[in-house]
Amino acid sequence: MRCAFLCVLSIVFLASAAHGFLSSPKLITLDLQPRSTQPRSIQPLSRPQTKLQADLTFAVEKLPGMTKNIVICLAFGGGLIPAAIAANKSMMSTIMGTKGEAEVSKSSTTNSLTSLDPTSADNVYVRTSAASGPTLSVSPLLFSGDVKLVDVVAVVGRITDVDSVADWANLPSTRVPDLAVPDKPPMWLPRATFKTNLRKAKFVWPVDEDGVPVGGQELYDAENKRISARNAQIPDNALDAVFDTWAWGASIGTPDKVEAELNKWRRGNTFSVGAFGLSAVSGRSVTGLAIITFIVIQVAAYGVLFIAPFLREFINVDIGFGTLGSCNPEGCVKLF
Repeated sequence: MRCAFLCVLSIVFLASAAHGFLSSPKLITLDLQPRSTQPRSIQPLSRPQTKLQADLTFAVEKLPGMTKNIVICLAFGGGLIPAAIAANKSMMSTIMGTKGEAEVSKSSTTNSLTSLDPTSADNVYVRTSAASGPTLSVSPLLFSGDVKLVDVVAVVGRITDVDSVADWANLPSTRVPDLAVPDKPPMWLPRATFKTNLRKAKFVWPVDEDGVPVGGQELYDAENKRISARNAQIPDNALDAVFDTWAWGASIGTPDKVEAELNKWRRGNTFSVGAFGLSAVSGRSVTGLAIITFIVIQVAAYGVLFIAPFLREFINVDIGFGTLGSCNPEGCVKLF
């Protein structure tokens, strides 16, 4: 058994030696010159440097530069990370239509005696009213979830003119001391105050230009009794959709802007759903533009400080975005 093992080992050794010899053919020449009797110095064999060895050598050489870049990125960009996490969380809640609920829960700690929105502490967020009928056609563009048409009708049916929205002369903002122009105090209608006022207001189902109940007679017969009740369940997303037509994402409304918007889609007891949808989308477009701008700023900032230097240093890919980091000159791939 031992003999067989030695034979096999000898065969493998001879085969390996033969393969090495054959794979490196050399030109055999005869040296007929007399050999010198002087001793020769033994020179070490030099091997060509492999790509892996070259990359490792390059990485070691640029280690000080990498350390400097990391310190710069952390010094100027490290503080952005906690703030960016909070801002992105808020942005996602806006896109998912849940930011309003978070703001209502946060306002529960407001001091009603000193706040310009004294009703915010008592405001309870209403997610849904279990309403029937279709969804507002522009609902996906409002960042408020599914806004039902009948819920919008429940809000608009409680608005007749600008004075039905609020008692403008007695808002908290008009009683702020030491006003610059006491005869013309600011009339700021807070969002929560608007919601409280509307939920208590009297309801009359609006009609379209042809005198037909908005949404059709069938929807009127199914929902009129429920939404006509005092303190009816009106979802906050419908109230926000109406409020943002004049507030454009802000937290307050003013009588001039409220009146200008009502003239577009609410005159007397008529209600133009198409004109309202256009105003609602226009009002929320500011939020959409802010989201796009914030994303672009993040891509630029993180591209310069983190992403582009990382790709240059570790993957040898240059995508632009500044000059931090360095590629291996022999294998750098430039995309831009």
